[in-house]
Amino acid sequence: MKYLTLILSSIFVISCSTSINPYKDSRVIILGTIHYGAENINTESVYMILSDFKPDIILLEAESNIFEKENILKSDFDGISNNEFQATLRYQKENPGVQIIPAELEGRNNYRKELGIYSEAGFIFNKIEELDKKGEIKLSDQEKKHLSQLNSYWDAVENIAKQDLKTVNSKQSDATVDSLMKYQYNRTRDIVNNHNEFTKFRLLSSKNKKDTITYKEYFNNWANFEGNIRNEGIAKNVIKYYKENPGKKIILLTGFKHRFFIKKYLKNQNIRTIEFYQ
Repeated sequence: MKYLTLILSSIFVISCSTSINPYKDSRVIILGTIHYGAENINTESVYMILSDFKPDIILLEAESNIFEKENILKSDFDGISNNEFQATLRYQKENPGVQIIPAELEGRNNYRKELGIYSEAGFIFNKIEELDKKGEIKLSDQEKKHLSQLNSYWDAVENIAKQDLKTVNSKQSDATVDSLMKYQYNRTRDIVNNHNEFTKFRLLSSKNKKDTITYKEYFNNWANFEGNIRNEGIAKNVIKYYKENPGKKIILLTGFKHRFFIKKYLKNQNIRTIEFYQ
Protein backbone atom coordinates (compact mmCIF):
# COMPACT_ATOMS: atom_id res chain seq x y z
CA MET A 1 0.00 0.00 0.00
CA LYS A 2 2.87 2.38 0.84
CA TYR A 3 4.42 1.85 -2.60
CA LEU A 4 1.05 2.34 -4.31
CA THR A 5 0.62 5.63 -2.46
CA LEU A 6 4.07 6.79 -3.59
CA ILE A 7 3.29 5.90 -7.20
CA LEU A 8 -0.04 7.70 -7.08
CA SER A 9 1.62 10.73 -5.50
CA SER A 10 4.25 10.81 -8.25
CA ILE A 11 1.58 10.63 -10.93
CA PHE A 12 -0.29 13.48 -9.23
CA VAL A 13 2.84 15.65 -9.09
CA ILE A 14 3.64 15.05 -12.76
CA SER A 15 0.04 15.77 -13.70
CA CYS A 16 0.02 18.99 -11.70
CA SER A 17 3.32 20.22 -13.15
CA THR A 18 1.96 19.62 -16.66
CA SER A 19 -1.28 21.46 -15.95
CA ILE A 20 0.55 24.32 -14.24
CA ASN A 21 2.60 25.03 -17.36
CA PRO A 22 0.73 24.01 -20.51
CA TYR A 23 3.20 26.10 -22.55
CA LYS A 24 6.33 24.17 -21.60
CA ASP A 25 6.55 22.70 -25.11
CA SER A 26 5.64 25.96 -26.85
CA ARG A 27 8.21 27.48 -29.18
CA VAL A 28 8.07 31.03 -30.54
CA ILE A 29 10.35 32.57 -33.17
CA ILE A 30 10.18 36.23 -34.16
CA LEU A 31 11.86 36.13 -37.56
CA GLY A 32 12.98 39.50 -38.87
CA THR A 33 13.06 39.52 -42.66
CA ILE A 34 13.48 41.81 -45.65
CA HIS A 35 10.30 42.00 -47.71
CA TYR A 36 11.91 42.59 -51.12
CA GLY A 37 15.12 43.17 -52.97
CA ALA A 38 17.75 41.95 -50.51
CA GLU A 39 20.73 40.21 -52.06
CA ASN A 40 21.11 37.57 -49.34
CA ILE A 41 17.52 37.22 -48.13
CA ASN A 42 14.87 35.78 -50.40
CA THR A 43 11.95 33.39 -50.57
CA GLU A 44 14.26 30.39 -50.45
CA SER A 45 16.10 31.47 -47.29
CA VAL A 46 12.83 32.18 -45.46
CA TYR A 47 11.35 28.91 -46.67
CA MET A 48 14.37 26.95 -45.42
CA ILE A 49 13.79 28.29 -41.91
CA LEU A 50 10.12 27.33 -42.06
CA SER A 51 11.08 23.89 -43.33
CA ASP A 52 13.59 23.36 -40.51
CA PHE A 53 11.41 24.76 -37.70
CA LYS A 54 8.19 23.10 -38.93
CA PRO A 55 5.78 25.58 -37.34
CA ASP A 56 2.21 24.72 -36.46
CA ILE A 57 1.28 28.39 -36.89
CA ILE A 58 2.72 31.06 -39.18
CA LEU A 59 1.88 34.64 -38.21
CA LEU A 60 2.21 37.22 -40.98
CA GLU A 61 2.78 40.96 -40.86
CA ALA A 62 -0.51 41.43 -42.68
CA GLU A 63 -4.16 42.20 -42.06
CA SER A 64 -7.09 39.85 -42.56
CA ASN A 65 -8.05 41.46 -45.89
CA ILE A 66 -5.30 39.50 -47.69
CA PHE A 67 -7.15 36.26 -46.91
CA GLU A 68 -9.71 34.72 -49.26
CA LYS A 69 -11.00 32.75 -46.30
CA GLU A 70 -9.52 31.22 -43.18
CA ASN A 71 -6.02 29.90 -43.88
CA ILE A 72 -6.23 30.76 -47.60
CA LEU A 73 -4.39 33.79 -48.96
CA LYS A 74 -5.82 35.71 -51.89
CA SER A 75 -3.89 35.13 -55.08
CA ASP A 76 -3.69 38.74 -56.22
CA PHE A 77 -3.31 41.07 -53.24
CA ASP A 78 -0.71 43.83 -53.29
CA GLY A 79 2.55 42.47 -51.89
CA ILE A 80 1.91 38.77 -52.50
CA SER A 81 5.32 38.50 -54.18
CA ASN A 82 7.27 39.42 -51.03
CA ASN A 83 9.62 36.88 -49.48
CA GLU A 84 7.49 35.98 -46.45
CA PHE A 85 4.27 35.37 -48.37
CA GLN A 86 5.90 33.31 -51.10
CA ALA A 87 7.83 31.22 -48.57
CA THR A 88 4.61 30.69 -46.58
CA LEU A 89 2.67 29.58 -49.66
CA ARG A 90 5.41 27.12 -50.58
CA TYR A 91 5.54 25.73 -47.05
CA GLN A 92 1.74 25.45 -46.88
CA LYS A 93 1.66 23.50 -50.14
CA GLU A 94 3.92 20.88 -48.58
CA ASN A 95 2.34 21.14 -45.11
CA PRO A 96 -1.40 21.78 -45.62
CA GLY A 97 -2.11 21.45 -41.89
CA VAL A 98 -0.20 24.62 -40.99
CA GLN A 99 -2.27 27.55 -39.75
CA ILE A 100 -1.65 30.92 -41.40
CA ILE A 101 -2.87 33.90 -39.39
CA PRO A 102 -2.67 37.70 -39.87
CA ALA A 103 -0.80 39.40 -37.02
CA GLU A 104 -0.64 43.01 -38.21
CA LEU A 105 -2.49 45.69 -36.26
CA GLU A 106 -5.94 45.33 -37.81
CA GLY A 107 -7.16 48.52 -39.44
CA ARG A 108 -3.65 49.97 -39.56
CA ASN A 109 -4.45 52.52 -42.25
CA ASN A 110 -7.67 53.54 -40.52
CA TYR A 111 -5.62 54.33 -37.41
CA ARG A 112 -3.31 56.45 -39.53
CA LYS A 113 -6.23 58.24 -41.13
CA GLU A 114 -7.73 59.11 -37.76
CA LEU A 115 -4.38 60.55 -36.71
CA GLY A 116 -4.06 62.51 -39.94
CA ILE A 117 -0.84 60.73 -40.95
CA TYR A 118 0.51 58.57 -43.76
CA SER A 119 2.95 55.68 -43.59
CA GLU A 120 6.09 57.83 -43.92
CA ALA A 121 7.58 61.00 -42.47
CA GLY A 122 10.71 61.39 -44.59
CA PHE A 123 9.71 64.90 -45.61
CA ILE A 124 10.13 66.07 -42.01
CA PHE A 125 13.63 64.63 -41.72
CA ASN A 126 14.43 66.38 -45.00
CA LYS A 127 12.94 69.64 -43.70
CA ILE A 128 15.14 69.52 -40.58
CA GLU A 129 18.27 69.18 -42.73
CA GLU A 130 17.08 71.87 -45.15
CA LEU A 131 16.34 74.42 -42.41
CA ASP A 132 19.62 73.64 -40.68
CA LYS A 133 21.65 74.15 -43.86
CA LYS A 134 19.87 77.45 -44.59
CA GLY A 135 20.37 78.59 -41.02
CA GLU A 136 16.63 79.05 -40.57
CA ILE A 137 16.69 77.03 -37.35
CA LYS A 138 19.47 76.98 -34.80
CA LEU A 139 20.15 73.44 -33.68
CA SER A 140 21.94 72.95 -30.39
CA ASP A 141 25.17 70.98 -30.30
CA GLN A 142 23.23 68.12 -28.70
CA GLU A 143 20.61 68.17 -31.46
CA LYS A 144 23.32 68.15 -34.14
CA LYS A 145 24.90 65.19 -32.39
CA HIS A 146 21.55 63.40 -32.37
CA LEU A 147 21.13 63.94 -36.12
CA SER A 148 24.64 62.64 -36.72
CA GLN A 149 23.90 59.57 -34.62
CA LEU A 150 20.64 59.03 -36.48
CA ASN A 151 22.46 59.02 -39.82
CA SER A 152 25.12 56.71 -38.43
CA TYR A 153 22.59 54.19 -37.14
CA TRP A 154 20.60 54.45 -40.35
CA ASP A 155 23.68 53.51 -42.38
CA ALA A 156 24.40 50.64 -39.97
CA VAL A 157 20.87 49.27 -40.33
CA GLU A 158 21.06 49.60 -44.11
CA ASN A 159 24.19 47.47 -43.95
CA ILE A 160 22.44 44.89 -41.74
CA ALA A 161 19.75 44.56 -44.41
CA LYS A 162 22.43 43.38 -46.85
CA GLN A 163 23.44 40.45 -44.63
CA ASP A 164 21.95 36.98 -44.19
CA LEU A 165 19.05 36.07 -41.92
CA LYS A 166 21.25 34.89 -39.07
CA THR A 167 23.00 38.28 -38.95
CA VAL A 168 19.75 40.19 -39.31
CA ASN A 169 18.31 38.20 -36.39
CA SER A 170 21.29 38.55 -34.08
CA LYS A 171 21.46 40.37 -30.73
CA GLN A 172 23.94 42.84 -32.21
CA SER A 173 21.56 43.73 -35.03
CA ASP A 174 18.66 44.03 -32.59
CA ALA A 175 20.67 46.50 -30.50
CA THR A 176 21.52 48.59 -33.57
CA VAL A 177 17.90 48.67 -34.72
CA ASP A 178 16.77 49.62 -31.22
CA SER A 179 19.22 52.53 -31.22
CA LEU A 180 18.01 53.65 -34.64
CA MET A 181 14.40 53.62 -33.46
CA LYS A 182 15.26 55.79 -30.45
CA TYR A 183 16.89 58.41 -32.65
CA GLN A 184 14.38 58.13 -35.49
CA TYR A 185 11.36 58.54 -33.24
CA ASN A 186 12.30 60.01 -29.84
CA ARG A 187 15.34 62.19 -30.51
CA THR A 188 13.92 63.58 -33.75
CA ARG A 189 10.60 64.26 -32.03
CA ASP A 190 12.50 66.31 -29.44
CA ILE A 191 14.03 68.41 -32.21
CA VAL A 192 10.65 68.99 -33.86
CA ASN A 193 9.07 69.93 -30.54
CA ASN A 194 11.89 72.28 -29.62
CA HIS A 195 11.57 74.51 -32.70
CA ASN A 196 8.49 76.62 -33.42
CA GLU A 197 9.14 76.45 -37.16
CA PHE A 198 7.49 73.01 -37.23
CA THR A 199 4.20 74.52 -36.05
CA LYS A 200 4.24 76.84 -39.07
CA PHE A 201 4.68 74.23 -41.83
CA ARG A 202 1.51 72.32 -42.68
CA LEU A 203 0.36 69.56 -45.04
CA LEU A 204 -2.95 67.99 -45.98
CA SER A 205 -4.25 65.66 -43.31
CA SER A 206 -5.02 62.07 -44.28
CA LYS A 207 -8.15 62.29 -42.12
CA ASN A 208 -9.77 64.96 -44.22
CA LYS A 209 -8.16 66.25 -47.41
CA LYS A 210 -9.72 69.66 -46.76
CA ASP A 211 -7.91 70.02 -43.44
CA THR A 212 -4.24 70.48 -42.70
CA ILE A 213 -1.97 69.29 -39.93
CA THR A 214 1.23 70.93 -38.68
CA TYR A 215 4.55 69.20 -39.12
CA LYS A 216 4.87 69.11 -35.34
CA GLU A 217 1.54 67.38 -34.80
CA TYR A 218 2.16 65.07 -37.74
CA PHE A 219 5.53 63.91 -36.48
CA ASN A 220 4.33 63.38 -32.92
CA ASN A 221 1.40 61.30 -34.16
CA TRP A 222 3.56 59.40 -36.66
CA ALA A 223 6.35 58.59 -34.20
CA ASN A 224 3.92 57.36 -31.57
CA PHE A 225 1.95 55.25 -34.03
CA GLU A 226 4.84 53.67 -35.92
CA GLY A 227 7.16 53.40 -32.93
CA ASN A 228 4.65 52.20 -30.34
CA ILE A 229 1.02 51.60 -31.27
CA ARG A 230 1.64 49.50 -34.37
CA ASN A 231 4.47 47.43 -32.90
CA GLU A 232 2.51 46.88 -29.72
CA GLY A 233 -0.50 45.77 -31.77
CA ILE A 234 1.58 43.13 -33.56
CA ALA A 235 3.13 41.98 -30.28
CA LYS A 236 -0.29 41.65 -28.64
CA ASN A 237 -1.48 39.50 -31.54
CA VAL A 238 1.51 37.20 -31.07
CA ILE A 239 0.66 36.89 -27.37
CA LYS A 240 -2.99 36.20 -28.19
CA TYR A 241 -2.21 33.29 -30.50
CA TYR A 242 0.48 32.00 -28.16
CA LYS A 243 -2.00 31.83 -25.27
CA GLU A 244 -4.70 30.27 -27.43
CA ASN A 245 -2.36 27.53 -28.67
CA PRO A 246 -0.35 26.03 -25.78
CA GLY A 247 2.36 23.62 -26.83
CA LYS A 248 2.43 24.85 -30.44
CA LYS A 249 5.37 25.99 -32.53
CA ILE A 250 4.71 29.54 -33.70
CA ILE A 251 6.73 31.78 -36.01
CA LEU A 252 6.08 35.45 -36.80
CA LEU A 253 7.43 36.65 -40.15
CA THR A 254 7.93 40.40 -39.95
CA GLY A 255 10.12 43.20 -41.21
CA PHE A 256 13.29 43.12 -39.13
CA LYS A 257 12.87 46.66 -37.80
CA HIS A 258 9.81 45.47 -35.84
CA ARG A 259 11.59 42.49 -34.32
CA PHE A 260 13.37 44.01 -31.31
CA PHE A 261 10.28 45.81 -29.99
CA ILE A 262 8.16 42.67 -30.32
CA LYS A 263 10.73 40.42 -28.66
CA LYS A 264 11.14 42.88 -25.78
CA TYR A 265 7.36 43.18 -25.36
CA LEU A 266 6.98 39.40 -25.21
CA LYS A 267 9.83 39.10 -22.73
CA ASN A 268 8.08 41.61 -20.46
CA GLN A 269 5.05 39.30 -20.59
CA ASN A 270 7.24 36.34 -19.58
CA ILE A 271 7.03 34.77 -23.03
CA ARG A 272 10.36 33.34 -24.08
CA THR A 273 11.36 33.39 -27.73
CA ILE A 274 14.02 31.36 -29.47
CA GLU A 275 16.12 31.95 -32.58
CA PHE A 276 15.92 29.76 -35.65
CA TYR A 277 19.65 29.03 -35.41
CA GLN A 278 19.54 27.83 -31.80
